[in-house]
Amino acid sequence: MECPPRPGTNPPLPTPDDLAVGPDGNVYFLEPAMNVVVQLFKDWVGAAVFFFIPGLLSTRGQRRMCGASLSAAEKHGGSTMSRWGRLRCGIIARFLALFCVAAFTPRAKVQSQEVMIRGTGQMVPVCKLTDLDSNVSFFSADTDFIVAFNLHNISESPCVPQPSVAFPQFDQEQVREARPFGLCTDCEDRLPNGQYRVHDPVVLNPGEIGHQTYRWKTVAPAETVKCLHLRALFTPVLVVAPTLFKQVCSEIAVSRTYAGAFVPPAPKDEPHTDEAQRSELFVLSSRKPRYYQDEMFTLHVGLVNSVAGSPSSEECPTLFLRERSPDGATRFDEVPPSGFKTCRSFSLGADRNADWQSGFEVDSGVRSRWTGIGEHNFELFQPVHSSRDDRIQFVRSNKLTVQIDDPALIPRKWQGKVKGVGVDVTLDKDAYQLGEDVPLHIAIENFDAPVPIYAIDPVWDPYPAIGIEVRDAAGRLLPENERSSNEMLWMGHGRGPVAYPAGNVVTIERTLAGQGWLPNRPAVYTVVVTWCPLDGTHFEPGPGLPRKDDIKTYATVQAAATFRIVGEPSPASHWEP
Repeated sequence: MECPPRPGTNPPLPTPDDLAVGPDGNVYFLEPAMNVVVQLFKDWVGAAVFFFIPGLLSTRGQRRMCGASLSAAEKHGGSTMSRWGRLRCGIIARFLALFCVAAFTPRAKVQSQEVMIRGTGQMVPVCKLTDLDSNVSFFSADTDFIVAFNLHNISESPCVPQPSVAFPQFDQEQVREARPFGLCTDCEDRLPNGQYRVHDPVVLNPGEIGHQTYRWKTVAPAETVKCLHLRALFTPVLVVAPTLFKQVCSEIAVSRTYAGAFVPPAPKDEPHTDEAQRSELFVLSSRKPRYYQDEMFTLHVGLVNSVAGSPSSEECPTLFLRERSPDGATRFDEVPPSGFKTCRSFSLGADRNADWQSGFEVDSGVRSRWTGIGEHNFELFQPVHSSRDDRIQFVRSNKLTVQIDDPALIPRKWQGKVKGVGVDVTLDKDAYQLGEDVPLHIAIENFDAPVPIYAIDPVWDPYPAIGIEVRDAAGRLLPENERSSNEMLWMGHGRGPVAYPAGNVVTIERTLAGQGWLPNRPAVYTVVVTWCPLDGTHFEPGPGLPRKDDIKTYATVQAAATFRIVGEPSPASHWEP
């Protein structure tokens, strides 16, 4: 058996678009550029750090893995790629993010975890992210634009919401020519002498709602003021909605937290209503109710009533996905359809002829916008119009819950175990519908090898890290005309082998379509996974690649799993709302 990688279609890689570490310490992904902006806050020992990476670096001409020397053309299935593109930027972004997380991590001692209520002496805990369900609304009021956040206490105890530390991300082309606008915190409480009014903190009892607003001018006060386009706003909810934001022509005024939900002033002849906001016009679903961490999946969008037609007259739907993670972190992201017949852009492997009647896919954001084991909640929105109070109205989907499990807890057979190292592959089921992708839950481990074990990192360089191939019932390697691919391309980062300490299970999530090995006709098949760890006895510590003479394969270990492709739907192949 040839050690990996085998030239051919390449697997997908996590897309670290534009990397940012928000005020809550979480790592976020936006879109590609490179400037590093660090904002320190005098009343909060921490930082908001953002990375925008336009692309640089060059690749090494060759990589050596399992005794096979591969050129750039061989690694990419015969076509040489002269640029790393978006993914090569991730290596710098990840390095800088790790540095800044270490340097500017919030310190719990600086901010008390309890607040004393004046007059009563009662100590009330500060709301944690998991205590609050945060939602966002958008309003226009004359020359002002308002982004309002309602903070719903879903815990079983009272708590005090702390004002969030905000940070705006402006269009990077514009900020090269104009100074970005800053924040004005608690502006409504600033006195003429520069001091601030003192207010008792808002206490949210279970089930109660508070709100906070972010407001700015949309008209320049003078010709010398250059208005800027806002790309994202780091607030109680990370909002990446450039088409919803109106231009910023002033400082962004950040309010304190108020009791009750935010209600904009409505015209006297039109009472405030949320009817349009509540209407469910489309269904959001996933193929499975449970996935493993780092397992790639999309979300399916379909109409509640296919006869009713599309929710709006847009040629290409503008959609927004709200995602709440198990730790309470919440995002509101503008997401295009992965493929839609009237949209110019599309994702590789998506159905480009999809529409509202057939249903279409959107990116779930796994491995790029969110992470974490536990329940993730999704809800999809589409703007339809503005009400008379200038609130942007949305139609929406149902609320979808997807459970993310730890792949390290999968019972492993470890049929591939040689000289103290092993590999395993586990499938979800035995039969798959024709055209249905086959997820591969792979694990590798150094059990007790007598020498230091090194291998390619499956996160940074997933293609050469592991070998995957499919054989038919006769043991014949499946030729290209008998398999299909989701057209995903792999690009590497050029890192050297990393150490694999004994006793640590490393899990890897792949799919056959992502690897270019999905059979395109009904039959019985076997997927074979190969891992070739290296003997690191003579490796020198450091970030560089080891010398050619020191690279020796320690062992070649394999695992296999048999499955069947059927021509009719198989169990669990349908979409689950």
